[in-house]
Amino acid sequence: MKIVLLIISVMVVALLSNSCEESFSPKTDFQEKYILYSIINADSSVQTAVLQKSYDVHGFDPYINTTDPSIQGADIRIRQGDNVFFMRDTSTERSDTSRYNTPLRFYFTDEFFSSGNDSLEIIATLPGGKRLYAITSLPTTIEFDTASDRLLPPEDEELFAFYWIGPTSTHWYLPKFVIYYKKNGVRFAKEVPVTYNFENGKWVETYPEITNNAVVRFRVSSLDSAFEQISRGDPDKSSYKILSGVLTLLVFNESLSNYYSTTNGFLDDFTIRIDESDYTNVDGGLGIFGSYIRQFTSALFTEDYIRSFG
Repeated sequence: MKIVLLIISVMVVALLSNSCEESFSPKTDFQEKYILYSIINADSSVQTAVLQKSYDVHGFDPYINTTDPSIQGADIRIRQGDNVFFMRDTSTERSDTSRYNTPLRFYFTDEFFSSGNDSLEIIATLPGGKRLYAITSLPTTIEFDTASDRLLPPEDEELFAFYWIGPTSTHWYLPKFVIYYKKNGVRFAKEVPVTYNFENGKWVETYPEITNNAVVRFRVSSLDSAFEQISRGDPDKSSYKILSGVLTLLVFNESLSNYYSTTNGFLDDFTIRIDESDYTNVDGGLGIFGSYIRQFTSALFTEDYIRSFG
């Protein structure tokens, strides 16, 4: 069975074991703590979790530790109403072995399904009997506003935008706009940056960031550049067929939004780090149990615009 792994990078730094006393000692007595991390992709049957413990080191640099702090043999289950999903202990090859040379340990289930809008619970029972618990909700779905640009590019405008209707004070979002096209019948995708910035003597793409606004705007010049790159250097323009543009919006639930707004911990679609102790929703330990969904809207390109690239 092919396992689709949600790559997780969980890091426990000195704040878990070091603090400051009145004597200004940079390190206090070590207290072992447990960290549970699981982000539910409500659109998938595959869910993952990572369970780790804090560690002590000689001196003050936590990165000198080379013993993987992952905990094996725990009982982890996700519950929604009467449905219980048991997570299996497994491992995969670690892509970065600069610090740990053992396999990456995690827990997973490929049998998850969501039934309604009931809250989700996760219960982790460690081999010694200690129990970690967290509860979270599924994200609230959004609607895309009719004010969004559906035919691109808009006439005589420097920007095009997508708007959605959803909570902004408690929920965060991550947009991504992609051009889908075919070359000789094979389907490809080209992501569009929001803009380009001139850095260190060259133009660098800037892509959408996580936001609690209900809008994302792209420069038309960025769309121009993406289109030009699709067939750059290929004289056979007739082998390309532009299909459409699709905006994918990751919608985070309140727990995950709170985590991001507190720690600014977002790295990419599938990676997160725990490097601050400011936010946790896990009883009996530290960590984050949250969820997200993907929602989509599309846009078309004018024939004249497509033809302008050959």
